Amino acid sequence: MPKFAVDDLSFYYGRKLALSQVSVRIEERKITALIGPSGCGKSTFLRCLNRMNDTIPGTRWTGSIQLDGQDICDQQTDVVELRRRVGMVFQRPNPFPQSIFANVAFGPSVLGLARNAELHGVVEESLRAADLWDEVKDMLRQDALSLSLGQQQRLCIARVIAVKPDVILMDEPCSALDPISTLNVEELMRSLRDRYTIVIVTHNMQQAARVSDETGFFWVGGDGAGILVEHGPTAKIFTNPTDRRTEDYITGRFG
Repeated sequence: MPKFAVDDLSFYYGRKLALSQVSVRIEERKITALIGPSGCGKSTFLRCLNRMNDTIPGTRWTGSIQLDGQDICDQQTDVVELRRRVGMVFQRPNPFPQSIFANVAFGPSVLGLARNAELHGVVEESLRAADLWDEVKDMLRQDALSLSLGQQQRLCIARVIAVKPDVILMDEPCSALDPISTLNVEELMRSLRDRYTIVIVTHNMQQAARVSDETGFFWVGGDGAGILVEHGPTAKIFTNPTDRRTEDYITGRFG
């Protein structure tokens, strides 16, 4: 069974159709990269996977998204629990204006996943998983905003890990980072793949080729809505795509 099974997903901002009839299977414990030009619905699709678009007035969708065989669109879905299981890392690091410790401890504390006596262990475990512990272990009470942007992004990843998710969504997580910090985050993604399903939106073709197991190529259809042109193993998408539009985009002929 795939981690996510998406069937005929169409998404609207008011009357504007943003995604049209997207169907895809996202496999468990793999990294799936979503590529395509700006405005083709990649980030909208990503936010559908944990219903973050629900926070935008006037949005609606049709179709089905199943997580481990359960329809997340069902009215009985606990959206708070869904977003714990399917965490989000944003384009620009967004640590809380609190200490490093408080950032990581926030989710487990609020959700009741760890008692006060257990929080230090959860924080250390999460920071180690995000490859940040050795850099911050002697400054846990320091303001998180004092960290470099690369460290802040890994802190945000640790904050997601702390609530024990199944899936980590990443919306262009390296776009604000320098090349060294970008490589650090890419190495981290590869190390996390054994424990989590990861879906990443990226405009960086080299990054998609380096880190992902599978790639989905989005494009803008004739009605102006985003469509999924093709999806498959990254090696095939980059070397022998089925659709000419995919080849033209990856090689820079358009897009």
